[in-house]
Amino acid sequence: MGYSSGIDSSILAKLLGDAGKNITLMTLGRAKSPDVELSALSLLPNLTRFQTVLSRIERDEVEVAAKKISSIVTVSNLAHYEDCMAFWLLAKKSREFPQVDYLISANGPDELYCGYDRFRRILDSGNYEEVRNEIPAALKMAENLGSQVRKITAEFGYQIREPLLEEKFRQLALEIPVEYKILPNNDLLRKRIWRCFGRLIGLPEDIVMKPKKAMQYGMGIHSVVINLLRHGIVKLEFESK
Repeated sequence: MGYSSGIDSSILAKLLGDAGKNITLMTLGRAKSPDVELSALSLLPNLTRFQTVLSRIERDEVEVAAKKISSIVTVSNLAHYEDCMAFWLLAKKSREFPQVDYLISANGPDELYCGYDRFRRILDSGNYEEVRNEIPAALKMAENLGSQVRKITAEFGYQIREPLLEEKFRQLALEIPVEYKILPNNDLLRKRIWRCFGRLIGLPEDIVMKPKKAMQYGMGIHSVVINLLRHGIVKLEFESK
């Protein structure tokens, strides 16, 4: 399981630990990237029973990932392309651990609990009805991304599981009023009730209150991709400009 020490991966890790599951937590990132520098693997009380991996990835590894997946995936924007790169790197690293049978993703709460910054912009320029209408669109984008990620993990012989996007969890989250998820007037935190749940199950306060950071920024791969694009080493075209 990819572990960033953010609220989503921390809640999922805590629930899996409480359920007695045997998982390997992997934190990957370039040197001095936020996920590596701020990794909180030792903060969760039930993580001692898990194998934890903290691995620094080099620039050339990011470049290889960028070139490899450009011929595998079809995505609509740069963020999804970089997400696919992150999963390629995670799947590649997982091959070093024979006990890893499949990969687990904590994707889902950003769509269901209004974690993306665009939810803040929509609310501040509109109303809660517009935020509610954006959630199904965000879930559709997550489904499209998931189909591309499965192509990547299959290259390494792995299936990927997304428990926080399963139907029962989705239906429960969709029943929660959106007013409990995001506040008006420039809510930079968002996912409010989800963070309250993290506090309820015993997560440390610094994880509960940790602002969202997209995977590609947390791992430090975005700047490498931008450099590759500027120099024409990797060329991408998206339907969504």
